[in-house]
Amino acid sequence: MTAYATCDLRTLYHLTEDHYFSATCGLHRRYSAAINAYFVDVCSGLYDLLFIRVGSAPLGEAFAAPLGLIHGSVLAIRIVVHEEKVAELREALCAIGFQPAEQTTAMVLELSRFIPRMSEGTLQVCLTRDLNEWAGPVGSAYSMLPEVVVNYQARHQRALDAGEALYHFTLSAEGRVSCSLTLSLCEGEARLNDVGTLKGFRGRGYATCLIQAALLHASSLGAHRCFLEASTEAISLYQQLGFARLFEYQAFTRGALADRLSKSHFCLGAILKRQ
Repeated sequence: MTAYATCDLRTLYHLTEDHYFSATCGLHRRYSAAINAYFVDVCSGLYDLLFIRVGSAPLGEAFAAPLGLIHGSVLAIRIVVHEEKVAELREALCAIGFQPAEQTTAMVLELSRFIPRMSEGTLQVCLTRDLNEWAGPVGSAYSMLPEVVVNYQARHQRALDAGEALYHFTLSAEGRVSCSLTLSLCEGEARLNDVGTLKGFRGRGYATCLIQAALLHASSLGAHRCFLEASTEAISLYQQLGFARLFEYQAFTRGALADRLSKSHFCLGAILKRQ
């Protein structure tokens, strides 16, 4: 694929991953080269989430600290585990109340080899800082409740206000913003997130058109590669654009312990700051 070895591409993938989630989450903690924890927000009540990602680097004893965090948290928790670590962690996670969820695929595209296809002239693509327009398709695509959309938009706005290298794109069709995504840049590498299309506008190639525009923008800013995490349903779309598989992720989830949530709302933030 490139002069980079697969292990180096994985390292670069995790670099862009950590940059994006650190920029858009209220608090974050790096436990090791393999383990990062993100606290989605510190003031959104029942929609708070502890998000842990386990990468491909050796775990050693590093997982003991986030396990302590998990045991001390009453929030909903989502742990995403690299395919090479699933066998090692599955039994321990299930024993403390986690359930296996969906699988996703980490992918990469060498931007020097990207050849955009022609799109319909009636489509309007915009790089915008108006997150009111951007948030609608994202919320629709991921079936977010209205209050969750508001919170998610606020997190992205804070990242923009802090000067993070996030770029928000929208595509308008039939007089309406129907598709949106987020492009982030970190040390010469790009990442796509939040690719979403409104219900009723799907299957028309709008996401493909918008992704191509974002990739061209990334290239214009000097990015070498673009990374993303694809759902099973979206893999074929990204493959058609030239993205190649790096590895699989397995998600594990545990719901909030609602009976204790109101009493312990700020505990996790304090723990993350202390560690």
